[in-house]
Amino acid sequence: MEIRQYISTDYSDIKQNLVEGDLFYDELDNEDRINQKIQKDPTSLLVAELDGKAIGNVFIMEDGWMALIFHLAVRKEYQHKGIGTELLKAAEAYLKDKGYEEVQIVVREANPELQDYYEKLGYQGGGSFKWMTKELK
Repeated sequence: MEIRQYISTDYSDIKQNLVEGDLFYDELDNEDRINQKIQKDPTSLLVAELDGKAIGNVFIMEDGWMALIFHLAVRKEYQHKGIGTELLKAAEAYLKDKGYEEVQIVVREANPELQDYYEKLGYQGGGSFKWMTKELK
């Protein structure tokens, strides 16, 4: 397995990973929006590749003040093999190298198993928020 930056041919795999992880949100995760994200910051989406397929991914947002990790997803058939943990470590190392001393992570509140997983990796619970979107016209 190799962890690398996203390339445009990864999109269908990334979408499937997000769908299987119940994380896909069309307004945010459609191919055009992902391409916009990559054009602005090519290092903002890491993938785990195995046999030519992107079987896992993690999104990174950072602006010099705050760092955020979200959409950590691994294809169901590859879960519980340490791939998500390796992706998370790669994202954390990338942010640490950029000078961040803290990182935030977004976790679905209705998924206590995933919250437990992140707590075992050293993350602490924060407030609960609802994701809301507004189109700017």
